[in-house]
Amino acid sequence: MSMQLLLDLLSTPDWGEHQPLVNRLLRWPGYDLFRQTAQELNYAVLYDSALHGPGHIYRTLCHGAFCALEEHLSPQDTRLLLLACAYHDIGRENDSLDELHGWRAAQQLPGITGLTGEDLTLVQAAVDAHSRSDEALDSTVEGYQLADPQRGLTLAALLKDADGLDRVRIWDLDPAYLRRETSRQRAAFAKELYLRYQRKTGGVLVPAFVQEWKHLDEEGNPLPPSDT
Repeated sequence: MSMQLLLDLLSTPDWGEHQPLVNRLLRWPGYDLFRQTAQELNYAVLYDSALHGPGHIYRTLCHGAFCALEEHLSPQDTRLLLLACAYHDIGRENDSLDELHGWRAAQQLPGITGLTGEDLTLVQAAVDAHSRSDEALDSTVEGYQLADPQRGLTLAALLKDADGLDRVRIWDLDPAYLRRETSRQRAAFAKELYLRYQRKTGGVLVPAFVQEWKHLDEEGNPLPPSDT
């Protein structure tokens, strides 16, 4: 499914309690930049899997747009954050925990994004840092020797939040671990976005390994206790 499906979902006025939030995004001056980034996404370089593949990237892009909106990023930094969201997982080799997949992705960004200079380095720093622990975020960004390190730290933190909000796909989102209060406030929306997207595409709501781990059925409802 293309990114257009997600854009169509956002433009459908049936979001209930989340409608004011969605309306803010649709009316945001940066929405055209979000839509352009989404429509120009290079599908060929995305990691292909049900867990970290295109669907995850589309939703992370959407969460990144909300991060840029809520944190009042400049148009330039909004563009950089969206590109980081689009290509943060292209260094993946599997779906397992891998702290270096962000670093591998960062090495591929020059040829994919067309960015140069400080803009490129900012996105590389954010993408590299997203797969590392929070404790390593500062040192990872500092290693890129940015002219404005604070911009790099902000972009890295927001990419981590945008990526983290889509942990709803494995029913493992703890809002307390998000870095911005504005991100924590969108946890319920993140779950609704995921469920709507999966139902529209015919995707599973709860992956099999999560059902077993969390003792949930295919709809996310708790299973009764086992007698054995």
